[in-house]
Amino acid sequence: MLGIFYESYIDLITIPSMPPSARLGAVLALLVFKTEFSIIGMIGVILLIGIVNKNAIMTLDFALEARRSRNANSS
Repeated sequence: MLGIFYESYIDLITIPSMPPSARLGAVLALLVFKTEFSIIGMIGVILLIGIVNKNAIMTLDFALEARRSRNANSS
């Protein structure tokens, strides 16, 4: 569905590449602060991954809109 919306598979690759780094950062933060990975930590990681995905989609959409408007103004 997103591939149709963005019209490019290259742009589409950026969205699934974000959650692994979010998971790694969350696990490292839990290790640094010596916090147990409890149900609360798991809920936090799930929320973080959702926020990261939303941010990736919004950032990509903003960049594509800026590129389209720049191309429309230069024509």
